[in-house]
Amino acid sequence: MRLLLVFMILATGIIKAQQPLIKGTITDKNQDPIPYVSVSIKGTSIGTTSDEKGNYLLNLKEEGTFEIVFSAIGYKSIEKDLDLQNGNVETLNITLQEYLEQLNEIVITSNRTRETLDEVPSSVSVLTSKQVENLSQTSNSVADILTEVPGISLSTNQTSNTGQTLRGRNMLILIDGIPQSTPLRSGGRDINTIDPSTLERIEVIKGATAIYGNGADGGIVNYITKKTEESKPFESSTTVGSTGSLVDISNTVGANVVQTFSGKVNKLGYVASGSFRQTGVYKDADGVIMSPFYGLGETSQYSLFGKFNYEITDKQTVELMYNYFSSNQDTQYVAELGEYGVTPTIGVLGEDPGEDQGNRYNHNAQLTYDYEQIFGKTDLRLNLYYQDFKTVYGYSDFFYDPSLGFDGGQSSILSTKKGARFNLKTPYSFGAVNGYVLYGFDVLNDNTSQELVDGRLWVPNMDMTNLAPYAQFKTLYKDFVFKAGIRFENIRIDVPDYTTITTYNEGETTPNGGGVAVDGGKLDYNATVFNLGLRYNKWSVFKPFVSFSQSFSIADLGRTLRSATENTVSEINSEAVIANNYEIGVNSQLGKTRLSGAYFISTSELGSTYRETPSGVFEIARQPEKVYGFELSLDTPLMDNLNFGTSFSYVEGKLDTQDNGDYNQYMGGDRIPPIKIVSYLSYRWKKRLDTRLSYTYSGNRDRFEDNENGDFSYGQGPVNSFNVLNLTTNYQLTPSTSLGVGIKNLLNEDYYNLISQWAARDSNYIKANGTQFNVSLTVNL
Repeated sequence: MRLLLVFMILATGIIKAQQPLIKGTITDKNQDPIPYVSVSIKGTSIGTTSDEKGNYLLNLKEEGTFEIVFSAIGYKSIEKDLDLQNGNVETLNITLQEYLEQLNEIVITSNRTRETLDEVPSSVSVLTSKQVENLSQTSNSVADILTEVPGISLSTNQTSNTGQTLRGRNMLILIDGIPQSTPLRSGGRDINTIDPSTLERIEVIKGATAIYGNGADGGIVNYITKKTEESKPFESSTTVGSTGSLVDISNTVGANVVQTFSGKVNKLGYVASGSFRQTGVYKDADGVIMSPFYGLGETSQYSLFGKFNYEITDKQTVELMYNYFSSNQDTQYVAELGEYGVTPTIGVLGEDPGEDQGNRYNHNAQLTYDYEQIFGKTDLRLNLYYQDFKTVYGYSDFFYDPSLGFDGGQSSILSTKKGARFNLKTPYSFGAVNGYVLYGFDVLNDNTSQELVDGRLWVPNMDMTNLAPYAQFKTLYKDFVFKAGIRFENIRIDVPDYTTITTYNEGETTPNGGGVAVDGGKLDYNATVFNLGLRYNKWSVFKPFVSFSQSFSIADLGRTLRSATENTVSEINSEAVIANNYEIGVNSQLGKTRLSGAYFISTSELGSTYRETPSGVFEIARQPEKVYGFELSLDTPLMDNLNFGTSFSYVEGKLDTQDNGDYNQYMGGDRIPPIKIVSYLSYRWKKRLDTRLSYTYSGNRDRFEDNENGDFSYGQGPVNSFNVLNLTTNYQLTPSTSLGVGIKNLLNEDYYNLISQWAARDSNYIKANGTQFNVSLTVNL
């Protein structure tokens, strides 16, 4: 019996010894160990992680040739091929090189093709996955994440993003190239249409652009969703967290959970995620409950996302993406009006007579087909996409109608888009000159309307069909990059016959307006837009660029139709807004220090600025506009583990109210923000601790006089400066588990958001959040 036991022990040892294994130590260039490095066998689920001393041990189940992948955040990944037989014990020591992403290595895709920033003669900002992850620790709102981008206004801290402009003009929001904005009836709800956990990165292309069509006067913001993980067949990431107020925690605690799966099996790659976030009551710096008016407190936010790609052949791939997002407020409070400039509007217990407000749903689906070298060296990309969006606004007695028995009502915007993009890319080369031609056409059908939740119609369904052929040329000659493009916009909008909504003064039975039968009709908007750009890349310390670009947009047609008369449609000026953007800038690399700067001027003969009539109705001021300003940014390491960055944004805008070339009136705060400075310090310790302290300064802007009653028109209220500090910290507890802590408004600054100041309305005069916390635990498998 003893001999049998000894034999079994020896046999087990022999079997184990026959399994090949890899071991070693992973260090940096200074021979210091690197902990928590991922070591995996490419294409399998086999993997391990280095310990705190950089040591790793990887057991293999069988012999063969393997591709070993070593990867860690902040380092360049390394792949090694090894041929291991039974019983082999391979010692493989690895040195990883620190990887600080250089300016010319950042790749963008929002120009419809993959380009590095050194190939783009215009201003572009990219928020990487790490930056998005850090910034989302202090907010579940993408609008807050965008505020660190130079040129983008600070967020409103509301569901509305009215006033959050890009270089003083509207920006077109995209999800993987799918338009989210509703330019036919601009509702100011397009920025917060996706959950931050769904994002891989955010690309911001600044300045007028016609790359994606209608509505990009200030530029485009493209939310790039997560990509599939190709190193393993299966990976999982689970995050649970809690949020609340540190001023007074009662009733403020919220919770969130995010689950993500990704991997690649043979030729099929996939990523899928779901999230749920619930916020508590929001309180200001004094611990007072903030008004729920379009607020982000007491909201339930749902998100579902999936992306699947399949390699049909070496040259053909197909990808399917779907994203669902919903965010609705269920509040136990109502607004108690304050007085603009004196006391804030706050929240008090009460029952709101309306339905929950918020983005009811936002469905996005896209099918992408790529065929490399479909003929000759020409590549084909075909996109088919669909978007279905609905947002609900707050209850208002403006919709009082005693004849129908309504004490008030709530409006909603519904928008459905179906589109296709057919793109071809053909490279060319003539000696030292090479480049490509990108050409094709876009087709878009947009149906947008505004109706009340009780069924009453406010804005009829506007059926827009847009066909736009285009061509984009890029030429590289030595250190020069030249780009030129042209786009032909052809838009037709069908407006049906309809009757404007009847309005009453509250308590009266005689209408004071509306009820007009309006004749519908067809509107044609056609234009040709151009872009030119030149960049010089010889010296890393000085890479200048100049560019001219145009955009094409239709002024908010729905707002005009809300108060139309019988013949309004036939009398509408069907000339689109063409914005001309002139820009000169430079990018510099001084060792590890990055500098960039740009000066811009944007003009348009027809404007899209709102102005309030004496009766309180808004209309579009179709008058010449000029917006100008500059941006500066710097990023530099102060020490090995300590980095510093800062940016400065200045924008100003004026109107030519007499159309005589004299820009005599400043634009309101709904278009033009005050000076913005954003700075940060980030510190990393032993690859386990990652801390970031960010500082935001918003300056003063006082351009308008009050009237004889001491009141200001909409958009003309004076804006006072404020300072905000945010802190985020991530600590790696184990190789697979990390703890995150975010503190928003660290010093509990007592201030009003920009929209609360420039809107000059009692209902909007709401304080900003006091100090808030967000604690999260993430487990990766």
